[in-house]
Amino acid sequence: MKHVSHALWVMLAAVLSLGCTGSRNTNLSPRTATPTAESTHLFETTFQTHRRGVPPENVKAWVVIGLTLYPMQPVPNAVNRFEALLPLPADRPVLRYRYKFEFLYPGVLDNRINSTMSPEYELTIPQASKAP
Repeated sequence: MKHVSHALWVMLAAVLSLGCTGSRNTNLSPRTATPTAESTHLFETTFQTHRRGVPPENVKAWVVIGLTLYPMQPVPNAVNRFEALLPLPADRPVLRYRYKFEFLYPGVLDNRINSTMSPEYELTIPQASKAP
């Protein structure tokens, strides 16, 4: 072990630290929209990060549909849980969406901003049948 180069130690530290910086979300929204009179759907998600020093109040979330970002609100009395009530398009049977998260974390001299995207999800929208 005495002859292991400094570069190898740096690479080993970098690989080990990658396991501590990951983040994940859980999609709490159903896969099929329930028809409502207002044609809206409640999108819900949770967010967890393994990065140290990220307080829940420094996390922001959005629903991403196409190129449009819709802000989500934190759920009261819940940690890192977000929701947004959004209108559903009447002309599409399937809506593809993602979640975007942005958070501040402590750096060496100041706070830094990081963001991550969820995988893509699909929401099936039941179409009203037309009577002849």
